[in-house]
Amino acid sequence: MGDELFCGRYVWSSTTPTVAIANAIAGIENVDPTDLPMTLDSALYDHVNPEALDTLVTTTNDPKLSFVVDEYRVEINGNQLSIVPENDW
Repeated sequence: MGDELFCGRYVWSSTTPTVAIANAIAGIENVDPTDLPMTLDSALYDHVNPEALDTLVTTTNDPKLSFVVDEYRVEINGNQLSIVPENDW
């Protein structure tokens, strides 16, 4: 596995996964989260259903999932969010 671009731990009842992911990728891209769709030429909802993601992660005891958002691989493992370059997957 390649180098992580971001790794953080969250209490999902306090921070929704979609907000955490958008903020993390915006931080990597060095842009405001509201500018992320223009920076990536797509929005998070083009890759995953945000409402379903938030519900799945916040209602599961130990969620484990991953998906790709443009050139980033997003992984949630329990309370940890990791983002790595997609080509390192």
